[in-house]
Amino acid sequence: MINIQDFLGKYYNPDEKIILACSTWPDSMFLLYKILETTYKDNLVVCYFNHKLRPEANQEEKWIEELWKKHWFKVEIAEADIRNIAALYPSKSLEELAREKRYAFLNAILNIYNAEKIITGHHLDDKIETFFFNLARGSKLTGLINMTEKSWAILRPLINIEKKDILEYLNTNNLEYKIDNTNFDTDITRNKLRHDIIPQFADINSNYKTNINNLISYLVEVKQFIDNEVEKFLTEQWILIFNSWKYQINTLEIYGYFYIEDFNSLSTLLQKEIIRHIYFISNWNSTIWLSEANISEVIRFINGKNNKTIKEIKEMKLKKENKIIIF
Repeated sequence: MINIQDFLGKYYNPDEKIILACSTWPDSMFLLYKILETTYKDNLVVCYFNHKLRPEANQEEKWIEELWKKHWFKVEIAEADIRNIAALYPSKSLEELAREKRYAFLNAILNIYNAEKIITGHHLDDKIETFFFNLARGSKLTGLINMTEKSWAILRPLINIEKKDILEYLNTNNLEYKIDNTNFDTDITRNKLRHDIIPQFADINSNYKTNINNLISYLVEVKQFIDNEVEKFLTEQWILIFNSWKYQINTLEIYGYFYIEDFNSLSTLLQKEIIRHIYFISNWNSTIWLSEANISEVIRFINGKNNKTIKEIKEMKLKKENKIIIF
């Protein structure tokens, strides 16, 4: 079991606010109880977002307030009627919209407390579930490895701990938590993976969770190598073109640029990863909706005969200017 005191010491200063995203379910409640045992307990800010999607949510909200009165941690609560809001965004799923509103709330809390990090209760079972969920959706490396101990502002202390170990600790110590009954609805894709599909791997290899976790760790290393190659290429191109008198470009208005000829000298894999990187930084650190067809389309644009043309996919904008691509 993880030592939360050591984990917090790794990422936090002694007086830094600790923002905990709390659902009242086992994983986040385990974290709440464990943080209250540390020397950082007075820094804790527990954040609960009520999506108004379940009748139990109002009870959970009240319960968090009762815990606050008992343990005297700071609590921040917000709510939004996601079903009514969803009517205004027909192109978005209820789950996607709920996630956006929840993280908008958490980002607001970060600003209020002048904090930089959010702790979530994601555990190993979540990590494996997300791997298969994104694999089925056709995600590439970014989607397959999107749950790490630290990614951007998110910290996940439990990411290598199994759900059964969390439940065992809570039940053994008679620590209260809530259960989301919608998690048992197998008509929901994630729940079907969780209850019907992923457990069948145990029939093939009882150590499947460790093996899949090791695979994800390997993919993280592969992604880091590719990212370094992409960054190296784009940095070299920036210096090369910036120092050239041929192109007078306002560098304050762009992310970067590269020579088409140098781009074409790269492997197909690296060309695709450069396009994914440009899309990622142009679309708020997301590659959602970028398909293989989109990438092929961009490569055809880069090598097209027409000059001074523009290619746009979502917020990604590429401009061809003589022998270079500006983005």
